Amino acid sequence: MASSSAMRAAGAVARLAWARAAQGAPGVAGAPALTQLLPALAQARPRGGWGCGDAWTGVMGPSGRHLATDGGETRRTGGAQAGDSSGDDDAGPRAAGVAADEAAGSSELSELQALLDKAQEEATSFKDRWQRSHAEMQNLIARQAREKETMQTYAVQKFAQSLLEVADNLESAAKAVPPEVLQPGAELSAEKALAYLRALLEGVQATERVLLKTMASKGVERIETAPGDAFDPNAHEAMSTVPAATPDAKPGSVAIVWQSGYKIHDRVLRAAKVIVVQE
Repeated sequence: MASSSAMRAAGAVARLAWARAAQGAPGVAGAPALTQLLPALAQARPRGGWGCGDAWTGVMGPSGRHLATDGGETRRTGGAQAGDSSGDDDAGPRAAGVAADEAAGSSELSELQALLDKAQEEATSFKDRWQRSHAEMQNLIARQAREKETMQTYAVQKFAQSLLEVADNLESAAKAVPPEVLQPGAELSAEKALAYLRALLEGVQATERVLLKTMASKGVERIETAPGDAFDPNAHEAMSTVPAATPDAKPGSVAIVWQSGYKIHDRVLRAAKVIVVQE
């Protein structure tokens, strides 16, 4: 009875030491403290042993393995080799813990799979929307390119329409003189020749008026220049110089307008070509 009580006491002390070591309790320096304790218990056991029927004294550790002592030497053995049946007692809780871990892992795996499926659906949706947006952008670029080409091709359509009246006046001026009058050997009185010439001049003048009106509607105007005007290097281009034709002519002034100049709004399209009075 005493031996059995001593064995149970020794086992209790060993398990307590293991528990305190596993929990990091102060005063127990982990497994080395228990390793020092077991040889002392082995030396203190009765000659006939603790009554366990074996020369080994086994104590179940917290990891499910036995610490056994034999002649002062301490080693770990599997729970199946130890005489203590505490390994079998812990098998149930360990199995339950493993099952719980497996269930938790399976639940976590299911959650991760659900998240992966959702991410794949979102990626597919994003890809579809991107493809649609890309196609719409390509269509927009192509449409803008066609519109730009059309605008460049027909940009002067309105201006061309406004010039049609000018072409009609030129055609009328050309018809003012009958073709037979221009044939070699045709007899033409001075009165008829003057009438034809007057009609041609009127047609040309009418054409000029229409042309100037059309250009003015687009902001194009003639640079008004007359003999005697001061030379303006921004609007005039000097072709040559001539001596003053009259005493009143100022040196450096415009003597003759060789070709009219034009401007669009406030920008010179072509400077007027003039001949300047010598200084």
